[in-house]
Amino acid sequence: MARLAYVIPAMMVAFLLIFNTMTMATNPWNENDKEVPWFGEILPPEPFIGFYTKVAQCLWNVKPVCGLQIYTHIFDRSKKLDDNCCRNVVKVGVRCSRELGWALSLYKKFKPHRALIDKMSIRTYQECVGRKL
Repeated sequence: MARLAYVIPAMMVAFLLIFNTMTMATNPWNENDKEVPWFGEILPPEPFIGFYTKVAQCLWNVKPVCGLQIYTHIFDRSKKLDDNCCRNVVKVGVRCSRELGWALSLYKKFKPHRALIDKMSIRTYQECVGRKL
């Protein structure tokens, strides 16, 4: 019974992560959108119990359009965030920015880029704070 206490929240977090991923797609209602960078990736196991719960709390504050802009900026610094998304990054905070970056880097496809993702999530936050919007 105690195990069920972890399974249900984990399923809810998985749903939230999948839903947020879908809303960042070109066509948010098409689960098979091959243009999404994490298409076909399986949700990795939690690095520690409660991690995805923390990530889900952060995701609630990220606008879907901003999630895609942030992702693009991490891998291509020439792609700048608009002012609304920068405000969103500042609102989310540096802790959440790093946790969302870490969650992305757990996917097998992104593991080789873990250091870049962490560095850029911090730098993106600092750039947005520096804009003084």
